[in-house]
Amino acid sequence: MRIEHKDLLNRILEFLGGELDITKTQFESAVKSYQALAEQLTKDNSALLPYKPEILPQGSFMLGTMVKPVVEGSKLDVDLVCQLINKNASWTQYDLKQKVGNQIKDNKTYEKMIKKPEGRRCWTLIYAEDSNYHMDILPCIVDSNYNIVFEKSFSNAELKDADELAIRITDREDIGYNYTTNHLVWLKSNPFGYAKWFFRRAIINSTRFISLKEAIEPIRDFDKEKLPLQRVVQILKRHRDIMFSENSDYDLDHKPISIIITTLAAKSYDKEDNILDALVNAVGNMRGEIKEKYNPETGKIEKIIENPVNSEENFADKWVKEDKKREYFYEWLNKLEEDIASIISSDGIGLNNLQKSMSSQFGNSITEKAFINYGNQNRILTETGKRKMEAGTGLLGATVSGPIIKKHDFEGLNG
Repeated sequence: MRIEHKDLLNRILEFLGGELDITKTQFESAVKSYQALAEQLTKDNSALLPYKPEILPQGSFMLGTMVKPVVEGSKLDVDLVCQLINKNASWTQYDLKQKVGNQIKDNKTYEKMIKKPEGRRCWTLIYAEDSNYHMDILPCIVDSNYNIVFEKSFSNAELKDADELAIRITDREDIGYNYTTNHLVWLKSNPFGYAKWFFRRAIINSTRFISLKEAIEPIRDFDKEKLPLQRVVQILKRHRDIMFSENSDYDLDHKPISIIITTLAAKSYDKEDNILDALVNAVGNMRGEIKEKYNPETGKIEKIIENPVNSEENFADKWVKEDKKREYFYEWLNKLEEDIASIISSDGIGLNNLQKSMSSQFGNSITEKAFINYGNQNRILTETGKRKMEAGTGLLGATVSGPIIKKHDFEGLNG
């Protein structure tokens, strides 16, 4: 592939990723909302107060991989944890969930916003239409030494203490939900250990240290700059959302889930310093990151997508009993590989045809805006005589200087 065409594709993909970001207004509105929720949980009369309740983001909001919904005006999912340090010794999972719920409902406004019936694990707050989001609040317990680990910095070479970031959550389907008081036997989750693993994979400069607490600080600034892996995940999720849109013939209850897409992309990512190479290599290697294991109980070979911070958890466990989930995932992966192959072989088809092709893959509006932004930047670069891209930071953004991105042969796309 010609260097000039690689430059074109890389910049269009960067602009595409930028258009997938939620807006600064949406981000700041969500932060303000969960800050207010934290204040409600820590009021003087709160039964939770002795256990230092804290609201923290998790999931795509924390990882910086949230994407705009395909249908404008649809609700964004903002995932939060309500984290308590220890608990009353007599509290069961049921008690903890109700204590958190009661404190939320003590505010009359929140009481009207709570979704009914309550979720299996979370309380859900449905915000006003102009807010365009709802929040899922997961009650959880951590131990007293948790914040010591939480405050630690980490580098690319360090993941040994990720398990210490595990939390214990409530789950109505757990057999001990109504009577087990020992939280150490409750269902374990590890959203912050996963975040540590994800950012360890995403960071390009191995000497760069990041505080995990800083990365998921409850009140933080909006950041448009993203690492290549974050942009790749956003693009993959958008491709999934277009294929499994409300107008499709698919049963949307079985569409590929974000945690599987994010995990496979992160496992496949190999520190590429630009979005095009990162996307091509991730897509080319995702299939190989799905493992297989014989299950003697069923006599079948089962697909395994292991949680990188909890080897006992298989993100594809529902594929065993729900064939559509597995079938839909592989249909999506096949289409994804085909579409990325068409993008990298697009040299000579012209910008208009490239835009039409990418519009079918990522949506008309988002793609059109990406091409407009590319055209505007291209005009500026042409006028100033600067046709290169910034490198070395591993961050994506508007650039007008630096070395041209490195050559790549794009082998292994369909591996």
